Amino acid sequence: MKRTRIPDLLTASRGFVGLAILAMIPAGADALPSVLWLLLLGWTTDLLDGRLARRFDLLPSWIGEHEFEFDMSMVFCSAVYLVATGLVPRGPGTVYLVLACLLALLSYSRAGHFLKFKALTMALAVPWVFGPFVLAYIRGEQTVAYMGLLWIALGLLFDWRRFTGVVEDFLDGARSFLRR
Repeated sequence: MKRTRIPDLLTASRGFVGLAILAMIPAGADALPSVLWLLLLGWTTDLLDGRLARRFDLLPSWIGEHEFEFDMSMVFCSAVYLVATGLVPRGPGTVYLVLACLLALLSYSRAGHFLKFKALTMALAVPWVFGPFVLAYIRGEQTVAYMGLLWIALGLLFDWRRFTGVVEDFLDGARSFLRR
């Protein structure tokens, strides 16, 4: 395998992580620790794909250009898992998911500005990104909850510039909503 394909494979793997999370639904709420380990794996591939693409001096492929969509598909699958297993109340969770998806799709089709869509989608995804780890802590699964915190700390140490870039993108997109 050519090393130039590794970043794309890492990005695409988040789609497979999402499918693996959906496959955990029949196991119910007891599979939450496994779901969290899958999420940590997915977020680790997110840290590595762009770094490797820059290191190999690669132009973005179709997969690379759609990295954010792969990220959000993994988040969506974990949200579906949380709602389907009753870890998040089904009524409010379903309403939130449906409205968030509709808002994100509407923003995507009308924004005319990718950062505007990205900022809105990121804001809507926040509860689903951090919620699983909070739920694990509440349910007595402290080990994996603390691993999530450790992962965040190591991720910030490993690539602070990426974090500030993501925050900058979010703020630029948010500002574009205000400039309407």
